[in-house]
Amino acid sequence: MLCHLCRVLLCKNFDLQMLQPPIFSRNHQLTFIMSAERKRLRDRRSQQTLRDKKLKYTTKLEEQVAHCEQHHADHAVQRLLQVITGLRTENELLRQRQRGLKSLVDSWDAGLNPETPGYAWHNWPSLRKDPYTNETAFSLETRSNDPTLLNGPVASSTGVDPIIESTSASSMRSPVQLYPSLALPSADTTPLWCQIPPHSDDYSDISKVISCPWFSYPEKVTPCPDTPSSPLDILYGTKTNYLADMIHMTLQRRPIRDPERLALGLLMYHLSRWFLSPSPATYDRLALFQKPVQGQMESPHPLVLDFLPWPRMRLNLIRHWHVYSDNRDDLFGMFACCVKIRWPWGEDILERDDQNELRIKKSFCETFMKLEGWGLTPEFTAKYPDLVEGMDLREITFELI
Repeated sequence: MLCHLCRVLLCKNFDLQMLQPPIFSRNHQLTFIMSAERKRLRDRRSQQTLRDKKLKYTTKLEEQVAHCEQHHADHAVQRLLQVITGLRTENELLRQRQRGLKSLVDSWDAGLNPETPGYAWHNWPSLRKDPYTNETAFSLETRSNDPTLLNGPVASSTGVDPIIESTSASSMRSPVQLYPSLALPSADTTPLWCQIPPHSDDYSDISKVISCPWFSYPEKVTPCPDTPSSPLDILYGTKTNYLADMIHMTLQRRPIRDPERLALGLLMYHLSRWFLSPSPATYDRLALFQKPVQGQMESPHPLVLDFLPWPRMRLNLIRHWHVYSDNRDDLFGMFACCVKIRWPWGEDILERDDQNELRIKKSFCETFMKLEGWGLTPEFTAKYPDLVEGMDLREITFELI
C-alpha cells in the first residue's frame, strides 16, 4: 500500500515538472526581448518607407494629370488643330501665289505676251482694289477648280443659303462704306476669314464660365452644321444640334420675343461656328456688321462682347469693360429687353416651303441681316449713354407702338 502511494506521488511530481516552461538565464531573456524589438522597429521603418514612396508617386501622378488637364485638354487640342489647319491653308495659298508670280516672271524673261499660246491668264488670280485698304490685292475670285485659292463665298451643295441670298446685294458694299468712322483690320498676308479676335475668357474651367458655355465643349460644336436645319432648333431647342440647343437654353434666360430670339440666335450660331471652325464658308455666313473691326483685334476681351450687333457699341464696351464687368448680368439683361428687330408687331416670321417645312421668311432674313434692321429702346440709351457714344441715336432708337 505504501509503495503504491509513493508511485502515485512520484508520477504527479513528474507531470508537474513536465508542464513547467524551460528556465532561461536572465541574459538570454534580455537578448530575446531586444531582438524582437529590433524586428518591430525594422518592420515599422519598412512600412513607413513604403507609405512615403506611395505618397510621393501619387503626388507626382496628380501633378502630371493636372498639367495634362490644363494644357492638353480636348478643347485645347481642337483649338490648336484648327489653328494648324488655318496655317496650312494660308501656306498653300502663299505657295500658289508664289508659283503664279514665278511663272509670270519666267514668261517675261522668255519674251512671251498675253497673246502667246500657253500663257494661261485664266490660271492667274486677277488683281483688284481691296475694299479694306484701297490697295491693289489679289482677287478672291479665282478658278473654280482650285479650292485652295478660295477666300470668298462657298456655295452649298444643296443650293444657296437663304440668309446669304437675302444679303447678296448688301454684301457688295464694303465695311468701309457702311462704317466709315471705324478703322477696319489692315490687310496682311493672313486672310480675313482666319483673323479671330483675341479673347480673355478661360473656357478650360467650366465652373468659371458665365456666358457662352458651349465654347467649353468645342468637340461637340465642331460636328454641328454651319447653319441650323430648322429655325425651330433655335426657338424651341433640339436634341440633334448641340450648338443650337445651347443657344436656345441661353436665350431662354431672357424675356425676349420670338423675332429677336430667332434673329439673335442665328447670329450667335454663325459667329460661334466661325470662332470654332474658321473657314471661308463660316466667315461668309456672318452678317457684314458682325465681322470684327480693328479695335476688336487690338486687345483681348470677353468673347460675349463680339455678339453685339453694333460695331461702335462693341468698341465702346471693350473700352469701358472695367466699369461693367462686375455688373455684366444687369447690362446684358437690360440689353436683351431693349434690343428690337424693326419688324411689324404680330407679323409671322416663318412660312411653309414647297415641302411643307417651316422656314424663315426672306423679308425677315433681309431685316435682321442688315444693321438698319436693329434698334434699341430709349431706356437702354438713357441708362448706358457711354455705350452708345459716337452712334446716331436717331437711327438706333426704336420705340414700340
